[in-house]
Amino acid sequence: MSGGGESVKVAVRVRPFNSREKERGAKLVVEMKGATTKLLCGDGSGEEPKTFTFDYSYWSHDGFTEQPDGILLADPGSSYASQQNVFNDLGQGVLDNAFQGFNCSLFAYGQTGSGKSYSMVGYGNNKGIVPITCDVLFKTIEASDGKTKYEVTFSMLEIYNEQVRDLLQKVNPKGGLQVRQNPKEGLFYVQALKKVAVGSYREIENKIEEGTSNRTVAATQMNATSSRAHTVVTIQFDQISKNDVGQETKKTSVINLVDLAGSERADSTGATGDRLKEGANINKSLSSLGNVISALADLSMGKKKVLVPYRDSVLTKLLQNALGGNSKTIMIAALSPADINHDETLGTLRYADRAKKIKNKAVVNENPVEKLIRELREENERLKSAMTGGGIVAPEGGVNMSPEEKEKMRQQMMEEIKAQLMANQEAMEDFDWDKKHQQQMEDEPTLDHKAINQSRRSKEPHFANLNEDNMLSNVVFHFLGSDETTIGRKDADPQPTIMLSGLSISKQHAIITNSDGEITLRPYSSSCKIKVNGVPLAGARSLEHLDRVMFGSNHLFVFHNPLNPKAAEGTPPVVEWEFAQKELAEARGLMAGGNLTQDQQRTQDQIVELLPMVNEVNAVSEELDKHKGFEIVLLSEEAQEGTNRETKVMVKMKDLLNQNSWLWERGKFINRRYVIQELYQRYIDGDEHVLKMPKEEDPFWEPPEDVLIGTANVFLQSLSYYLDFDDKVAVTDFKGKEEGSLVVCIAPCNQNGQPIGEDDFVDDPNELLGKPYHFKVNIRNGEIHKSRFSHGLKVKYKCYNENEYTWTDEKKETLSPEWNHSRIVSIPSTTEDVLSYFENSSVKFSVYGRQIDTAPDSKLTKLTTKELRQMENMQDSGRKARIGSSAVDADGQDEVGQIKGELLLLKRKFERLEKKERRLQEICKQWEQKPAEEQQFEPFYRSVSAVAFSTGAKLKTRVHMLNKMRQIHEKATGQKSQVCSVM
Repeated sequence: MSGGGESVKVAVRVRPFNSREKERGAKLVVEMKGATTKLLCGDGSGEEPKTFTFDYSYWSHDGFTEQPDGILLADPGSSYASQQNVFNDLGQGVLDNAFQGFNCSLFAYGQTGSGKSYSMVGYGNNKGIVPITCDVLFKTIEASDGKTKYEVTFSMLEIYNEQVRDLLQKVNPKGGLQVRQNPKEGLFYVQALKKVAVGSYREIENKIEEGTSNRTVAATQMNATSSRAHTVVTIQFDQISKNDVGQETKKTSVINLVDLAGSERADSTGATGDRLKEGANINKSLSSLGNVISALADLSMGKKKVLVPYRDSVLTKLLQNALGGNSKTIMIAALSPADINHDETLGTLRYADRAKKIKNKAVVNENPVEKLIRELREENERLKSAMTGGGIVAPEGGVNMSPEEKEKMRQQMMEEIKAQLMANQEAMEDFDWDKKHQQQMEDEPTLDHKAINQSRRSKEPHFANLNEDNMLSNVVFHFLGSDETTIGRKDADPQPTIMLSGLSISKQHAIITNSDGEITLRPYSSSCKIKVNGVPLAGARSLEHLDRVMFGSNHLFVFHNPLNPKAAEGTPPVVEWEFAQKELAEARGLMAGGNLTQDQQRTQDQIVELLPMVNEVNAVSEELDKHKGFEIVLLSEEAQEGTNRETKVMVKMKDLLNQNSWLWERGKFINRRYVIQELYQRYIDGDEHVLKMPKEEDPFWEPPEDVLIGTANVFLQSLSYYLDFDDKVAVTDFKGKEEGSLVVCIAPCNQNGQPIGEDDFVDDPNELLGKPYHFKVNIRNGEIHKSRFSHGLKVKYKCYNENEYTWTDEKKETLSPEWNHSRIVSIPSTTEDVLSYFENSSVKFSVYGRQIDTAPDSKLTKLTTKELRQMENMQDSGRKARIGSSAVDADGQDEVGQIKGELLLLKRKFERLEKKERRLQEICKQWEQKPAEEQQFEPFYRSVSAVAFSTGAKLKTRVHMLNKMRQIHEKATGQKSQVCSVM
């Protein structure tokens, strides 16, 4: 490939800040000038910008004004690239190549939310490359001279989790459509994919809307994450004309317009360490695409013996021709402008940089029509002969195969031949495009669904869907009748008015009544899950305009009432997915109000991201009866181990039968959720193995592991004064709930571990500077409240500048462990940093309990997962009610611990001073009892001085006392003391 060909054209485009980035005060890290794009460092480290050069660098971040019709146009003198600018460079090139008879492909790549879909499809009146391309295609056809006949065929598919779905069909076979390989051409195709003949832009527009609607409904029903799906629109454009000798020829161009799934890196979610990391197919296509692009780039650079792994995924199979064969290919990479997405943007730029090295050799696809038809007929005859004449035999090398294996292979080959016959038959029908188009118009008359829906929406109360992908919001509408509307599953009897399917949808789910425009919603029964504005619905409720309604676990809608368009106070004029998710989180007490710190903002974003996923996984657990519950937990910096200074958002999985629990990092949970989605899809498809799989393959199973019961913090101020800490400290979990206690002593000592003398106490910590320091950590015993941890209890901790944790022995079969753990910590020289550590830090003792797979209570095994979760929620509510306003969170517990440590320090200081005072009183009393001739002041003064200044400190009280004593002595004796005044 290195010898010739045309390079893949690559463009990058940066979008404006979104509302969340504006709220967060995000910094702009992308710069563009001409074809050059620079990525600035996002952390203020001063690192040099990374520079990339592409065919086009589109600045669409700012410098534009919204026109009255909603179209965004560049301001005078601005470098803003509008939708039309992008089409003129990229889309027009696709069309020009198509009219010349070349295959063309256009890919959009980038992380979720970077603007891929905006460039490809557009939003509102700002139409993207796909609709503009289709519109201009038909305008060009209409303006032609009539000598050439044009035929356009349209198809639309989605690849999700390695399954192909036909978006022009409401119902797809279980497991998706089959991907086959044409034995003659070697290219892959989708068997039974619906290809419609289209005669106008309106017909294509209707089909795109139909496909988008089907995609949204299916994603909700299948519990799929739309941002992880690839969408492929294919337009086959045929030009039939007569050549110079009067022979009819067909020039065919296949145009692939591909909106790739979000390019978030698999490792960026932190999924490392999950035993099922390789189990998820969710990122397989994108990672395979990256490998194919790298291999093709290597080939184009002249490397030999490079294997291009097209077969590794469904996406790369279908795009084999577009990527490395007979196609003129363009990639547009969408960039996020914000510093918080710096790493993902860098990944996108590097991906695009590799792609521009690929070179393809596109040729014009023009053949005589008679020749094409003849070849198809001849191939059909050959295939039929192979089927009927016993021409199917086991391949060479099959001599060692069993009869069963040979028969299985023969059946597979038979299926391949049948599929190829069907594909050839469809290709034959394509030659009679007019008949096909006419039949479609009769079967599916072209209606302006958009205009019809728009008219109804302005008059009738209705629900409009919300989706995490804004492009898929407001595409599904459910209109409410004039009397009663029922909502439920399609297998209900009688069948409901609005049919929903998917997680937590009951056969009969809800009833809606319309009384002169007053809309009332009520659940069919108490077990039907419905939330209105984030709050569970227990009885009948009147709906207001723009109310947010969730049916089940993932059917989220906005209610619109044009008959009474007054929304509740505080409702935004346009309700989006993020607003609804924040509302759900607030209703569960997971959101902070007021002015948020950067840490709180980041935490809030992660909660909004994870909450719908946790709801979804809980619903799958209920439906498959997995006896597991999931909840979001927030670990404050005090509740965490190590030096992390940020609140950590984690997900807790709990076994509802034996109470074992696991804490998962965000990335591990997201990865596991993808595997659970795959499992649920197989369950929907009727895979019986799902309910009988080995536990090691089950994403809901996890081997028992030691669990963090809680932490206890011991503050170290006392060490600054050579005083010990000896006390019982509370062990609290991440919620601040007391789970037990530890008896801990941390005391200064010598290098052999012997206690220091009473007189080594210091009043000024600076006196320790430069001296070695030794202290002993002693964990005597503890008490743990929960009996299930009696299988084993141990503690870990680390002290100043230690990289490794120290563990106590594990104590088994007890809830009152006697560890009697003791260890000396030695610091060669006390520095300012050491004193700061003593003054401001603590030793965190983390208490771990061993979990084992114990047999559950027999009464619990009779309950379903749904019943167990309801019971758990009732117990949680009861606990919260009992705790009430006296509940202390983890931060509060830590503050209490610090105050307690300071109080203990003052107590120790006071005890030391009292002891010295008693000693001084004894010296004075002994001196008074001596005969006058023995009352020598100088020795007496030295004795008092030795006690008072035994720590080397210069406390004002003692200085004052000694100076006073000197003055009294001089006054009493009339003699000048030989002892100097103490300054």
